[in-house]
Amino acid sequence: MKDEVQIKKYLPSLIFSIILPVVAYLLLKTWGSTDTLALGIATAFPVIHMVWSLIVRKEVNPVSLVAIIGFLISLLTVYLTHGNNLAFKLWHPILTAAIGTIFLLSLVFNRPLLEFANEGQSHKKMMILTLFMGLVFVCHALSVILLAFWVKTTAFVLISKIIDFSAVAILLLGLGFLRKKLI
Repeated sequence: MKDEVQIKKYLPSLIFSIILPVVAYLLLKTWGSTDTLALGIATAFPVIHMVWSLIVRKEVNPVSLVAIIGFLISLLTVYLTHGNNLAFKLWHPILTAAIGTIFLLSLVFNRPLLEFANEGQSHKKMMILTLFMGLVFVCHALSVILLAFWVKTTAFVLISKIIDFSAVAILLLGLGFLRKKLI
């Protein structure tokens, strides 16, 4: 029963972040749309979901706000570069890289970011978990950024979603494993 509740909770995010962008991109490309237009519409789905969540929950989530601003900046960049779709490819991994870098920088100052969210946990445990999360975010970002330069847009859309899903799986499995080992 608890697993069903978790699945129902995260299903809209999964649909808007992975399924709809890929389907929209492939349909638009099949119908003859340009890479830039198809990618722009596909990358808008997660942002639409974030805006909808902000309106429904009436809560300001800093990560969602940064993502929305990042998407808007990518729209402006695509416009200013006369349709170069690289901005659409890079806005998400740049955001992920920034988050990962913040996690890692918090370790440099011996103030692991996760310690703020988990008061009462051991400092060493929070250092290790923060390090793990920072590394996963940065590795994800680097993988997607390199992919953006190496493959055509259609391959990028498909492979980047596999990388996204894999990073989430590694993050969840790794955090679960580390929490058990660091008790």
